[in-house]
Amino acid sequence: MPLDLREWPMLLLAVEEAELAHARAYAEAVSGVEVDLREDPWLADDLAGGFVVEGGVTLDALGATTAAAEAARRAGARFALGCEVKRILVTGERVTGVATDAGVVACGRAVVAAGPRLRFLLRTAGADLPISSSRGWLLETARVVPPPRYAIEQALWPEQEAMGALVADPTLGEVAAGAAEEPGLVSLLLGGRPAGHCLIGTSLGRSLLEEPEGAETVRRLAERAVRVAPHLAGVPVVASWSGRRAMTPDGLPVVGRAGDMEGLEVIGGLSSIGMITAPGIARRLVSGDHGPFAAERLL
Repeated sequence: MPLDLREWPMLLLAVEEAELAHARAYAEAVSGVEVDLREDPWLADDLAGGFVVEGGVTLDALGATTAAAEAARRAGARFALGCEVKRILVTGERVTGVATDAGVVACGRAVVAAGPRLRFLLRTAGADLPISSSRGWLLETARVVPPPRYAIEQALWPEQEAMGALVADPTLGEVAAGAAEEPGLVSLLLGGRPAGHCLIGTSLGRSLLEEPEGAETVRRLAERAVRVAPHLAGVPVVASWSGRRAMTPDGLPVVGRAGDMEGLEVIGGLSSIGMITAPGIARRLVSGDHGPFAAERLL
């Protein structure tokens, strides 16, 4: 299964002077090397600073997901695609099955990995975990010539541990005051793809609805991209879309037993780092060594 794995160095970028100290500290932690951005005609000539981190690799996310699914099939997993689980069935303090669109499936163990819907499925079994939902947006461009030399990350994205507080569930009073409609954080994340186009993100905002919120984020992302690379102003945007992410209060993933119900376990809260962390978190579930990600910390 082709994954389009390609080596692609990352540029940690400080657009404004106020971002430079954070960018430098981030770069020091990942062995980044400071570069003179004025020598790169692809970028604006008034950016505050940048640091190149070698050793980065890009891949096709859909290809990687499909490959993981195929590996699971070959290992004996069976997928019931388009078949929604409506309820977790319990008898006493033990899981006995799940009710689905196709009927009841008996089981003694259920691992809930339903992303932003995780909390609501758990509640059908009388359990609850504080898993919030956030929304992020992406843009896809037409072919960019020449392509970027780096995957560009602006040094505005918060530390993982701080993200949960930014998108925590609002109170009724906050919703009444319009807090749920406030614009979220936008920080440039730009990467070239093998076909020559670019993907441009990223954003972080509260999400209470299945329908896309914060469509004005598309404009803000485009504005940020043109600020960093003015020549992109003439490049067509062919698509934009958003997705929901599951987030815990401390921003870290959650794995393991969800309360006192025997046979009820979770994997979730992977936020924007699921592609990187999901395999390791799944191994922790299998091994029983949940470490700092144990679900018990949120109960």
